[in-house]
Amino acid sequence: MKQTVLTERQKRILLTIVRKYMNDGEPVSSGFVCSQMGRDLSSATIRNEMAELERLGYLQQPHVSAGRVPTVLSYHEYVSTFLVEATRGRMVAGPMDLPLRYESLPRLLESVASAVSDRTKKVSFVLSPPFNSVTLRHVSLVLFSETVLMLVLITDRESVEGYKLPAPRGVTEQELSDINAIFAKELRGKSLEEGIRILHFGNILPQSMARRYEDVLDAVAELMESELRKGESQIVVRGIEQMLSELPEDQIGAFSALSTFLSREEVVKSYLASLSRQGEISLLIGEENKQEELRSFSLVSVCYSLNSDQRGVLGVVGPIRMNYVRAITVLESFAGYLSKVSSAT
Repeated sequence: MKQTVLTERQKRILLTIVRKYMNDGEPVSSGFVCSQMGRDLSSATIRNEMAELERLGYLQQPHVSAGRVPTVLSYHEYVSTFLVEATRGRMVAGPMDLPLRYESLPRLLESVASAVSDRTKKVSFVLSPPFNSVTLRHVSLVLFSETVLMLVLITDRESVEGYKLPAPRGVTEQELSDINAIFAKELRGKSLEEGIRILHFGNILPQSMARRYEDVLDAVAELMESELRKGESQIVVRGIEQMLSELPEDQIGAFSALSTFLSREEVVKSYLASLSRQGEISLLIGEENKQEELRSFSLVSVCYSLNSDQRGVLGVVGPIRMNYVRAITVLESFAGYLSKVSSAT
């Protein structure tokens, strides 16, 4: 339905109803609206205006004798009216309790997702941007035992990974020292993609060692490929149990379907990544969600940037009657925090 420009009086009545319904989830009567409007509006006028708002698609009446409840259109009106004011007023304090440095990107995303869920009491998610290139800083083999080698792999993600590999029969410390010198010369400073190609096709070992260490080089390349896959977008979801404990019984079934959807990581990542192309703030209420499992809920998301050119998505999923302005304000605060952290690192 095409949105109609409301009068100031209609806006006052509508926003009173939206606030009340968000607080307790009960249909709002004209008597309650009268009690909030003061003496400047008669009860007859308020009833007429509520009937007009219903005709325009902003309100609906679940039962003949019940009060009115907001529609998707009224929630959008609420957000557009109060969002700028709320953002300027900083309704929710920024995450001052989180550090400006972090050990790793996964640890950062986990801490932000947990903090957003704690502040909103909703399911939160953080989708990281994809990392187009990862650089090798150090690759070496260490003799762990007579039959086992330890691969030490360090990249510019600030992560140190150790992997155990089968050792060739009769391996010596001198051979490993020679191989590590070749690794330093051929692999250090290269991207993971380049390193994998060099190991597969570069013939970097002398003939006297190449055959004995062929399986080792293949295993190192395979582990680099698994490390490369970590450069794809990562997603962290928090708050499922917390939100479940606060839902009314009639939404438990819908929430079960939502939980199943959130566990399908690749599907979720694809859906959320599409939101990053829609603009800075995305608000999808109920049936506006294209994903079936989300249509009994609302999804609010904002885009954030890491190192200026890498965009991810931060958001919450909650009941349709959630406080959208508060949710957006919290998300914008943490989006700013993520940008600040990345610039400080």
